[in-house]
Formats: sequence, C-alpha cells, structure tokens
Amino acid sequence: MQSHILVVDDDQTIRMLCKEILEEAGYKVTLAADGEEALEKMDYDDFDLYLVDMVMPKMDGLELMKKIKQKQPLAVVMILTGFSSIEGAIKAVHAGAFQYLSKPINIDELLNAVKEGIKYSQDLYGPLLKIFEPGTELVEKGEMAILNGFSEEDKQDFMILSSIYNFEPGENIRIADKMASSIILIESGEVSVWLSNTSVDYLKKWDTWNEESFVINSPTSSVLRAETPVTARFFERKKLLEFFAFKGEKLLKKFMINLINCLYIKWRKSIQRIIMLKLVTTESE
Repeated sequence: MQSHILVVDDDQTIRMLCKEILEEAGYKVTLAADGEEALEKMDYDDFDLYLVDMVMPKMDGLELMKKIKQKQPLAVVMILTGFSSIEGAIKAVHAGAFQYLSKPINIDELLNAVKEGIKYSQDLYGPLLKIFEPGTELVEKGEMAILNGFSEEDKQDFMILSSIYNFEPGENIRIADKMASSIILIESGEVSVWLSNTSVDYLKKWDTWNEESFVINSPTSSVLRAETPVTARFFERKKLLEFFAFKGEKLLKKFMINLINCLYIKWRKSIQRIIMLKLVTTESE
C-alpha cells in the first residue's frame, strides 16, 4: 500500500520540491500551506507521516505537531527548518518529533529520514493503527455521528431540543446539575477534555461528549475547556427521552446504537494514547 505523506510549509517552492522528490520515490503526497490547512486535511484524509516546517504564520511547527498528536496520537512527525541548531533539534525531538531536518533540503537526507519514519510507523505502530485507528465510522467525517440514519425531519426536530451556549477561550464548559446527563454537541470551535489535570481528548465541530453519562444517567468527572471561541449545544436527558417516547422505539434504538458507536471510537482513541505513552516511556528508559 502506498504511504501517504502530508507536507506542511508556507514556502511554495519548498512544498513543490518536497512533493517532486517524494512522489518520484513512490510516496503519495498532499500539500498544505499552513497549520490550519493541514488540520483541515486531516479531517478528510489519513496520513502515515507528517513533514512540518518549524516557522510558519498562524501556527508554528511545534504547535501544529501538538495538534496533530491530539488528533492522531501515534502520528510520526518530522520537523523541517531553515534554522539549523542543536537547541532547535533538541526542542523539536523533546516536543515529540521523530526527526529534525535542516534546510536547504538534502535529497538523500530527506529520503532516508522519510524511509526511516515510514518504517518506524509501520513496524512499531502499524499493527496497532490497523486495530485502533478510527476510519470505519458509519458516517462521513463532518457529520453528526449521533444522528446517523435519521431523516432530515427527525434531525431538525432533534436539534430544536437543545440549549445553545457560547464560551470564550480558556473558559470551562460547565454542566449544571439538572443537565449532568446531557449530551454536548460542539457546533463550532475546539475543546480540550481534562481528567485529573490530564488532557484526555480533543473535540471539534460536530463532535459530542458525555454520551456515557446519558446512557447510565450519572454525571461525568471530566472537565471541558474551550481552546477557541466555542458554541455548544446541550441536549438534556429528560427532553431526549420524551422526544424518543413520542417518535417511537425504532428511532430510539437507532440513536442508542449511534451513541455506542461514538463511545467505541472514543475508547479506541484512548487506547491509542495509552499505547503511545507506554512506548514513549519504554524508549526513554
């Protein structure tokens, strides 16, 4: 299977040069001009390796690498920079980079590094990714998984039930006692999920949270924090049960299956993080 590489650099000449070199070597290559474009492409495609420029507008390479690993914890990221220094290399590697390459690009060094990175990904993480990597979801990315299989009318009726709240960056998304078992839908923005001062998940548009609390009717111990301006919809458990009592058992069963699928995908992401932490700990010993 052809390995897929995402090259992220604000310099078009560098992007095209990397594309030419890597495609000539047999790799599939996708290009992004900055971090925001790279993250958008991750929502619609899967990559085996990321080649990321250190200095870019909007978002530097280290910040982008952090966000890449929030989305794909086992990602292999290589940092490319025009500032060659031991300090920069150490900083990049400590932040989680697989390797650090200097500009101007040396073709042999680039190909050797990419070959090592792909092999590392396949040998060490490949079997795990095949087991745990999301990609078999029943809905297309960018759609609401909890409403998979609903008619347009049922979707509209469902959305009317929600209460809408806005949050500023850094603000905790608190759940009132009466809504402790509510399902939360992120309508816009990005949200980090924290448990015991540890970041355990990252939510974006159309992602949901608190499904387990809805199923077992018990509050969660996790904390949500807005990383950007966020608009979130809260679906109160009582209102949802009344809605499905009216709509019928068939739609309720479909909804519960969707919730279970969402929980399963989150479970797989959690397993990825646990495996990554164990591997990193083992390698550092």
